Amino acid sequence: MNEPTPSPGPLSGARIIDLSAVVSGPMAAVVLADQGAEVIKVEPPGWGDGVRYLGASRGGVSAIFSLINRNKKSLALNLKHPDGQAILMRLLATADGVMHNYRPGKMERLGLGYASLREHFPDLIYLAISGMGDVGPYAGQKVYDYVIQGLSGILDAQGTHNRFEMVRTIIYDKVTALTAAQAMTAGLYNKAMGRGGTEIKVSMLDSSIYFNWPDLMWNESFIGDGVQYSGDLADQYEVSETADGAIVSHRLNGSVKDYDTETLLNLFVEHEIPAARVNARSDIRDDPQIIAQKTLKQVEHPLAGPMLQPRPPARFGSDESFPEDASPALGDHTDEVLTELGYDQGTIGSLRTSGAIG
Repeated sequence: MNEPTPSPGPLSGARIIDLSAVVSGPMAAVVLADQGAEVIKVEPPGWGDGVRYLGASRGGVSAIFSLINRNKKSLALNLKHPDGQAILMRLLATADGVMHNYRPGKMERLGLGYASLREHFPDLIYLAISGMGDVGPYAGQKVYDYVIQGLSGILDAQGTHNRFEMVRTIIYDKVTALTAAQAMTAGLYNKAMGRGGTEIKVSMLDSSIYFNWPDLMWNESFIGDGVQYSGDLADQYEVSETADGAIVSHRLNGSVKDYDTETLLNLFVEHEIPAARVNARSDIRDDPQIIAQKTLKQVEHPLAGPMLQPRPPARFGSDESFPEDASPALGDHTDEVLTELGYDQGTIGSLRTSGAIG
């Protein structure tokens, strides 16, 4: 049986230039790519995005890179080379938006800040992701997710056995990515309504506080007296061991070690009590709800081989298809993009020799 042809997606026709690296920017861009936008990932020749080499890998392809850079084109471009910058300017003339996650001031020093580009491309949506924002005593610092975890209050909330404990996932890189993707989509809508381009700033610190505030910070929300303080929402739930595993539910105030998991869950469902088995990471692919929802899909990466990846969580209408191009090798689409921009093969060869492209 033939696979359904992927639908063009709601963002089909939009072109986004992704200058970002690591996680927050590329993950934001892949949300747009999964929804049909043409995303051209600009990477430095030779090494490319460092996430290419992060974590579990096979065939020279890391699992994290393959997911957060699927459905993109890769252009190996040296932005420090004058010819590289000239290529980028020609590319931006064809784009709806550009996004980066360089530290504040870096793009300005390259002559690629919003103020400079706005003069040439007034309709361009310019999205800048930073760690701490562009003002204040921390603005210039290099930032990773664990730094934001420390500042955001989450380590205090997580602390159980120790006073402070890390969240074992890059939570705020991903929260920021989803925030940035939504912001870019709003920018595209704004442009489609005839209001032109705009500058959008998203910081990891702002995104973390916004994400934490509704529940983790409810005791800090009121100013003045008369506040009825409350324990954390998470304090109402617990993980309980069963005879053959564990469940998560409201606090039971007693042991359920004599019950097998399935019997206990059936009892809870019968009485409409929210509960679930606790899956090990290796169990997720076999969970019957994950299978029924077709949440995971096996894909064939040309270098890494067969892989499992999640479908985009936003499903539009009854169409379950989505773009499924594998993550590109570094510079896979350099010649294609430059040819489209009007460069002939001789010029492309000269640019590669000069180090402007890879």
